[in-house]
Amino acid sequence: MTFLPVANILHHKLRSVLSAFGIAVGICMLVVLSGLSRGSLSEVADRWESVDADLIAVPRGYDEADNDNLITLSGLGVPDSYAAYLLREHGDLVRRACPVFLYKLNLGGQGHMSSGIDAGDWDVVAGGKKLVAGRLPDADGRFARWFDENLKQSKRTGPDDEDEEDIPPERQLVDIAANGGFEMVIDQRLARVTKLRVGDDVTIGQHTWRVVGIAPEGVVSRIFVPRRTAQHVFGHSTLRSTIQFIQLQPGVDPQAARTELTNDYAGLILVTDYRRKLEKQFEVMFKYVSVVNVISLAIAFLFIMNTLYTMVLQRTREIAILRSCGASGAFIVRQVLAESLLLTLLGVAIGLAITWPAKWGIEHAAPLLTVTIGWPYIAAGVGAAVLGAMISAFYPAYRATRVDMVEALTLE
Repeated sequence: MTFLPVANILHHKLRSVLSAFGIAVGICMLVVLSGLSRGSLSEVADRWESVDADLIAVPRGYDEADNDNLITLSGLGVPDSYAAYLLREHGDLVRRACPVFLYKLNLGGQGHMSSGIDAGDWDVVAGGKKLVAGRLPDADGRFARWFDENLKQSKRTGPDDEDEEDIPPERQLVDIAANGGFEMVIDQRLARVTKLRVGDDVTIGQHTWRVVGIAPEGVVSRIFVPRRTAQHVFGHSTLRSTIQFIQLQPGVDPQAARTELTNDYAGLILVTDYRRKLEKQFEVMFKYVSVVNVISLAIAFLFIMNTLYTMVLQRTREIAILRSCGASGAFIVRQVLAESLLLTLLGVAIGLAITWPAKWGIEHAAPLLTVTIGWPYIAAGVGAAVLGAMISAFYPAYRATRVDMVEALTLE
């Protein structure tokens, strides 16, 4: 019989609504916080996995299995000549090798890992995606050719070149700007946040960049600049990039190629390893979110327990009458559990209903964050709610079965 729990809930409307909202807040926090932490990281991992490459060449040491610092890697790393070395010595395995210079730039009130690339490598770096507006930085390679002819002070040939640097004079930054070196492509999401369009100028640090193109969402970086400019301005050397995306020949197994190509010049990791390293790097954050969720749900269910216990104390006479009419202890327990479950399900419904407005609010306030509301998070929330309802109702239900009928019926 469910009409008794329903009648009791309707008889105490305010108390029931407050209890349900306590559950709703806990459910909403669980789903939204999990979706925010996992969603934002998954969005970054998805962008890295979108590149049309199989391996990433990184500085030695960053390829170790327990090294999760790849995601913070920036600046100088792998010799540019390593790309030519791979193609020359391992052309049967390697189809393309694309140097990329990574560096953090602040735009739109947030830091972004920008990519310094050569326009000819765009198809690999962007996974075949086309620009939605404008053109690539240094699209025809004119600036790169000018830079190499006029500013590069030394030539190297082998992949084992070490730390000697070529540093052009600072006054030549003016020449770089005049020859189109300070051009930039941003993705659609960043363009919406910053309200930048093709042809706009934007000042980052001490340099003014011209936005020449808009990339689609889902590419590996939100900002792309000419690699030579990034190397010179941020790395002070035109001999090294941060990483290299390596595209293998068709049919080559990435794991086997990684083993065969491993040498002292650079480390190699699978592109698909980036997600694992990213999750490992933020493992502490996931634990923190889980603890916050557990605490919020525990508080909500303690509130339910207190509500049910108070109900048992207030309804001692009614429970005694039910017992005197032949109601068993199991019947009384079922009524208390049913009331707890109904309140919880009402709270779950309210919590899920406010989850999507909460997602919209977060992404509206911070447009570069991603909140993913997935069925696993919803299932976890509902499961935790039902389990919590049963646990929180256990003691009040037990207390209801211990009511002394004589004392309760003679109580004035």
